[in-house]
This record gives sequence, structure tokens and C-alpha cells, in this order.
Amino acid sequence: MDEDLDAVRERKKRALAQEKGLGAPASPVYVDGSQNFDRTVTAHEVVLVHYYADGGAGQRLHPVVESVARETFAAVAKVNVVHHQKLALERGVEATPAFEVYADGECQERVRGHVEKDELVELVGEHTSF
Repeated sequence: MDEDLDAVRERKKRALAQEKGLGAPASPVYVDGSQNFDRTVTAHEVVLVHYYADGGAGQRLHPVVESVARETFAAVAKVNVVHHQKLALERGVEATPAFEVYADGECQERVRGHVEKDELVELVGEHTSF
């Protein structure tokens, strides 16, 4: 029962935030280069960046990352390291999957390897104001 009530509260909170122009997109933003990356991480209060490679473990995390985008107030940016090798190298990403959390345009945390959904939700929640 409490879980149902919590789910309703979260949906209402998200709807109110989006109505007031707060919050973030409910689906991931695909980054297409360094300029788009910079605009994305500075346009939102909190951004979870998911670095992945086609066919790799990071790609299998797509459904998890998409649910984080829907269920949290963080924007989610996805970077395909095969297509954007220069950007990945600039960010020091040497293996996938990898995640970074940006708050107010600055990288706050970096996580490498497979991560469970609950861990990602907690990670972005630490940097979200509500």
C-alpha cells in the first residue's frame, strides 16, 4: 500500500515539476558531439550521462537508463563511444558502461561498470534538489 502511495506521489511531483518548467525530459537525450554534450550538461540541474558502445554491456542497460529518465528529476544523456570517440577520450572514458553525474554543469561523480537501477536512482537523487 505504501509503495502505491509513494508511486502516486512521485508521478504527481513529476507532473507538477514539468508543468512549472522544472525537472528534465522523461526520455534520454542522445548526445551528438562535444557542443551538444556541453549544452546538455549545463541545461539541466542534474544530468546522468551514460556512455555505451553498440552491442556492449552498456547497450543492455538502455531499458534501465530509460526508466531512470522517467522516474527521476535528472536529465539522462546517452553517448555512443563508438560514434563519438573523441568526446569519450576527452571525458576519460576508456570502457563501457560508464556513468557520470553532473550537477549545475560540473561532473560530481563517475561510476564504471554494470550498475543496477536502484544505484543509479540513488546516485542522481543525491544531487537532485527535490
